[in-house]
Amino acid sequence: GASPGSTINKDVANSSQVSFSTSRASSLASLANVSGAAGYLSLNVNHISGKVPDVKIGPQGGSDTGGPPQQGGGQGFQGFGNSSIKFSSRSVTGVDQTKPSLAPVTPSQVVKGGYFDATGGGSQAIVSQSYASSNSIAVGDTFTLFSKTFTVVGISSAPLGGTASNIYVELTTLQKLAGYSGEINGVNVRAASSGDVSSVASSIKSGFKGASVTTAADLAKRVGGSLTDAKNLSSKLGTALEAIGLLGAVLIASLLTLASVSKRVREIGTLKALGWSQWKVVRQISGESLLQGLLGGVIGVAVGVAGAAAINAVGWTLNASVAAASTAANAAPRGPGGFGLGQAASSTTSGSQLVKITTSVDPMLLLAAVALAVAGGLVAGAVGGLRAARLRPAEALRTIE
Repeated sequence: GASPGSTINKDVANSSQVSFSTSRASSLASLANVSGAAGYLSLNVNHISGKVPDVKIGPQGGSDTGGPPQQGGGQGFQGFGNSSIKFSSRSVTGVDQTKPSLAPVTPSQVVKGGYFDATGGGSQAIVSQSYASSNSIAVGDTFTLFSKTFTVVGISSAPLGGTASNIYVELTTLQKLAGYSGEINGVNVRAASSGDVSSVASSIKSGFKGASVTTAADLAKRVGGSLTDAKNLSSKLGTALEAIGLLGAVLIASLLTLASVSKRVREIGTLKALGWSQWKVVRQISGESLLQGLLGGVIGVAVGVAGAAAINAVGWTLNASVAAASTAANAAPRGPGGFGLGQAASSTTSGSQLVKITTSVDPMLLLAAVALAVAGGLVAGAVGGLRAARLRPAEALRTIE
């Protein structure tokens, strides 16, 4: 242990997942209908820095404190001196860079810089976009991990449903530095074909007891389920808003038509005095409202099409994420002789991905919108026409505007 007053600056690694031998990845790769497997090691690295405080141990009370001595004559803990020790945590994953397509971070995820050198790259690191942004890290910068200097060769986007870590380094390097030599706590497995995924998952579960297996289909269900819930909610809210909007539009159109009839009392009275029947008056007012509704529908369609084009042109995005799944294997502590397959086949830690918002125009929906506009015009015209038809010619002609 460090003596009081000395300076401490070290990294301490820990993992909530059970670790096991690297050879397990080779065993999984040899299973039927498996085209490849790559192990990885995910750790939480706590960095401790600062000056070790001076611990004062003595009687609770007595001449030092001016209080009564501790009953029973026992010695008690009195307290620490001023402490300047700081703690920070970061997640680090060791990847098998010789199998980039099966690694927790793949070349396609690198958005800046490049991937690990195929020859090794023991002093190279890839950091996530969020970690790089929050710590002002750029490609070419260096940082220290377990007293070893690493150079940032790339910045990656977070995988959707994969192992999301702050830092990715070479697997053998992390194993050596963190004291996990020859150990991993997860394996990514690729089936020979999409039809073999279920059988491979079953083989892993039966051959490696306690394994937590997550397939691409499982991740898709988790993502799809969230999106489906959001879609259903937005659909219900949208339907309610559409109904309210349609009712409001019809009411406003009816009120405007009634106002128009009130201003045309002398005109309508003159027509009735000339022999127009109530039906003709209603037909005239309704026809005018129908044409207004049709014109309004056409203008609304044009505005809607322009709005859809504008949304596609702007390219707004949403951040789709998958929450970490808790399993018994993941929660098991690391210990001598302990075994677990962690997250074989696929990781279940959280990840995120940007989803671009796009929209399309449905011709049938446009026709329905125009039809509703025309129907609203007819309703408003009928309300105004009936009001006009009840006017008496004599009373209408006596009206002074």
